[in-house]
Amino acid sequence: MAAVLSSYIYMGRNLARLANQQILETEARRAFTYFANDVEVASGLVAVASFPSSPSINRVDFSVPTGTGTNTITYYYNFKPIALAVTVNGTSISMPANSLTRCVFDGTAVTSQVLLRNITDNNSSTTYDLTFSYYDSSSNPYTSYTNYLPGITQLSLDCSTQLGVNSNGTQTQVYRVATGRMQLHNTPLLQ
Repeated sequence: MAAVLSSYIYMGRNLARLANQQILETEARRAFTYFANDVEVASGLVAVASFPSSPSINRVDFSVPTGTGTNTITYYYNFKPIALAVTVNGTSISMPANSLTRCVFDGTAVTSQVLLRNITDNNSSTTYDLTFSYYDSSSNPYTSYTNYLPGITQLSLDCSTQLGVNSNGTQTQVYRVATGRMQLHNTPLLQ
């Protein structure tokens, strides 16, 4: 009876780990698809000087033309273990802990959607488990986040996620994913 019970528990934990891994992969694919589409159609980046500023290692704002005007699309990574209220186009949006949120401002209202949850690899030596990286037209990375907005022509996004609980055996391996460098194609003049 003990052997059957331990086999049942072992199989249950493996199934939970497998389901958690599938959730991480699905969320990452969805987040990267949104990000790639927004980079593709963006006419440029929007500078936000107030806290939290943009562009930065954990926030980027795009200007995206539409048939009726321009939308501002914001990606914000809340690296804190608690939810934060972040101002997006004058509206306070609650950003869940350890998550990537996409906000769309259509000129009148802001809608938000959590794209990635559980962004952490439980490595205390790294502050950011999700980063936006910026490059110039020669693929040189920017290492400072001030006064370089006009030169940005490429972006990338990379992150580490993990789901489950280590103590009960359902924790997944660290799932590391990254986009390639994506070109801002719709900008009026690439520098």
